[in-house]
Amino acid sequence: MATIIDITEESVLQVKDFEFTYAGNDAPSVHKTTMPIAKNSITALIGPSGCGKTTLLRCFNRMHDLYPGNKYDGDIMFKGRNILQAKEDLINLRIQIGMIFQKPTAFPMSIFDNVAYGMRLQGLKNKTELGDRVEKALKDAAIWKEVKDRLKADANGLSGGQQQRLCIARAIAVEPEVLLFDEPTSALDPISTSGIEELVVELKDRMSIIIVTHNMQQAARVSDYTGFMYLGDLIELGRTEEMFVTPKEKLTEEYITGKFG
Repeated sequence: MATIIDITEESVLQVKDFEFTYAGNDAPSVHKTTMPIAKNSITALIGPSGCGKTTLLRCFNRMHDLYPGNKYDGDIMFKGRNILQAKEDLINLRIQIGMIFQKPTAFPMSIFDNVAYGMRLQGLKNKTELGDRVEKALKDAAIWKEVKDRLKADANGLSGGQQQRLCIARAIAVEPEVLLFDEPTSALDPISTSGIEELVVELKDRMSIIIVTHNMQQAARVSDYTGFMYLGDLIELGRTEEMFVTPKEKLTEEYITGKFG
């Protein structure tokens, strides 16, 4: 039974008795999990490799549906509905719950078209509005000054850190309510990492953020809440500052103090 603190903020997501099983596996990779995700806060998921944190993260916008045979059980409640129902509009869901991957995934098109892509998918055709919103997203992602004079250039010509900020601009341009980050700085240098972390903290005023990280120092720096996972189980969810000082579970303490991992 996981130790879950009471969250005073409103929840943007509610996970209830949730399990996830990969196609071809008999046993679930994420065991029965119940947890709230606080609105306009940053929740970090930590734990050793293979513990289920990225698997759980990708359930929040049903990224696993890209591969047949994977199985969800239980509820993930968002805006009053269980997003695991078959009738869920996945394109709309992924606009509302965006995702930033470990490796930057700039589309093979211009910088401008990368950011405009989601808005065009939503049906936005007005060139002036499109241009204004692209500029705002690039400014919000702290990359506008670096790219404003080459918006028509191939996005794959950007550095790794720039591509990651471009991907963030593309995600926030459609104004999601939740943004998922899967190890967003693991392939970046320290300066780029610091920039992404600052950006993540700034974004929580406008959206709710869930970040998977192997870096406990990063979780301590940016998150309001931290969930510790181990072997498919959520062991503990608490306020980050309290969990890192006085964890409630022995397993959490052993992981945080480096006894395993």
